[in-house]
Order: sequence, then C-alpha cells, then structure tokens
Amino acid sequence: MIKFKEKKREELIVSFKRAIERKREFEEQAQKEFVDMLKHGATLKSALCPP
Repeated sequence: MIKFKEKKREELIVSFKRAIERKREFEEQAQKEFVDMLKHGATLKSALCPP
C-alpha cells in the first residue's frame, strides 16, 4: 500500500510540474502575441493617421 501511495504521489508531482511548465509556455506565447498586436496597432494607426 505504501508503494502505491508513493507512486501516486510521484505521478502527481510530475503532472503538477508539467502543468506549471505548460502554463509558463502559454503565458510566454500570450505575451508575444500581445506585443505583436501592439506593434500591428501602432503600424495601422500611423498608416491611417499620418502626423
């Protein structure tokens, strides 16, 4: 019974670490997309409203 609990605990730790890594990757990708949208918005604004 102890081995089963220990294995289950290790599997949970691994799955939490994987979930944290996926979340980090998602946040990095979202940040990149946000920067791209800002750049695109600035480009559009300068094209539509020249100074």
